[in-house]
Amino acid sequence: MTIRHYSSNNSDNDDESSLTMENIYSEWTLEDDTLLYNNKHLSTVRLASLLGRGIHGVDARLKKLSDVNSMAYARLFRTVDDVNSGSNRGDIGDESNVKSMGKLTPVKEVLRRIKWDDTLPSSSFTILYYDRVQDTLCEAPFDAPNDSISGKETSFVFALPEHRIEAVKYRDRTVWDKEMRLDCVFGSMNGNGVTIDQIIDTYDKWKREEDEREKRKRLRQMEILNELNLILEAGRLAVLKDLSSQLVRSGDEWTPEDVRGYVKRVVGLYHDAKNEKMADLTSIEEHEEVTDDDESDEFIEIVQFLYLFSDLVALLPEQRLREDILNEVESAISRSIRDGDASLSSGVVTSNQPHALPELNDEDLEEKFVKGSGNGGQKVNKTSNRVVLTHLPTQIRVECQDTRSLQQNRKIARKRLQLKVDEFLNGENSRIGIKASVAVAKKAKNKARNRRRRQSKE
Repeated sequence: MTIRHYSSNNSDNDDESSLTMENIYSEWTLEDDTLLYNNKHLSTVRLASLLGRGIHGVDARLKKLSDVNSMAYARLFRTVDDVNSGSNRGDIGDESNVKSMGKLTPVKEVLRRIKWDDTLPSSSFTILYYDRVQDTLCEAPFDAPNDSISGKETSFVFALPEHRIEAVKYRDRTVWDKEMRLDCVFGSMNGNGVTIDQIIDTYDKWKREEDEREKRKRLRQMEILNELNLILEAGRLAVLKDLSSQLVRSGDEWTPEDVRGYVKRVVGLYHDAKNEKMADLTSIEEHEEVTDDDESDEFIEIVQFLYLFSDLVALLPEQRLREDILNEVESAISRSIRDGDASLSSGVVTSNQPHALPELNDEDLEEKFVKGSGNGGQKVNKTSNRVVLTHLPTQIRVECQDTRSLQQNRKIARKRLQLKVDEFLNGENSRIGIKASVAVAKKAKNKARNRRRRQSKE
């Protein structure tokens, strides 16, 4: 997969000097909001990777876009009066218009359009597909010959099974994406009526805007590094840069253990810096005693550091590496919040400790397979791939029709039932209950921290 690196070049210095640092870190464009809202079904980590933003920023923005009283919501869902007033973004009138139009055009139709439409330069198109051997996404030219898939088809892209094709690109711009429900070839779903002819005609303008965004990302990267330098200081920041460079240079050879070790080392750098700072404070008489408020502040700073670090990770060049690190950072944030809550609860830590989900005995389960429901499509209504799973002792019932695979749906349904039974048996101490309480505690602590910051400025 081709992904740009956000390294600065001397040739760009003059152009970058015209871009100020003001509000670069927090600015959300209308395009960002539209992309975020249209793809809110994706995970926070995936959205952070797509937008080049940290985990906390994505979560906070989604909440604003869901709040009908927020300015972000008002900007995204414009009223009819705003549209009639001559806004150049008047195509966004209400919530229903932001959502997708119809069903996503199948990728085979997109490929046939590229092949047979004489106005489209097929050599300018590439596809992203899932390679089962390498277990990763690969990129291939549209005109690539088929020399690896059995059969009579001579074209590689047409020989590929449809379910393995993830995206189609025109030069550097993605014009069809299965996960994001994007179709800018025929204009369906999140393509919002934009067709491939318009994409080609406006590509140069899009490319200039994309280059401008790249410059802003480099400036954001510099700003984040400056903030990290205030926390870690120069020596530890140099170690962080070196660790990051080693991981990026490893290409596809890194492992999940490498990612976990990397995040662990980064957290260790933070604790080293914090311990050094606390040691300096204890040498001063007025800071010899540490109060509960100090401990709370330290806990909040740990979480805020991880959020800040996720902002930096979201700008890493390689998508799969970026998302794997963000997943590990998200886990570290959850652990930090959980452990922090445990330390503030008078020694009662059992409610926040991770525990195994209850075992489900086969004799306690009633499993049914029924035909799927929905809008139709390939095999959706033709096969009994919808799973209905009931836990007989508690009469808890779950359903799953997330995938076309019956076996995958069975696994997902069993995991959902485990979580439901855990919640039924353990209540607030269940995984679902702990996650909810952690979210409430995090929100309260962030509010308290922001209030103290405002008071200190006054």
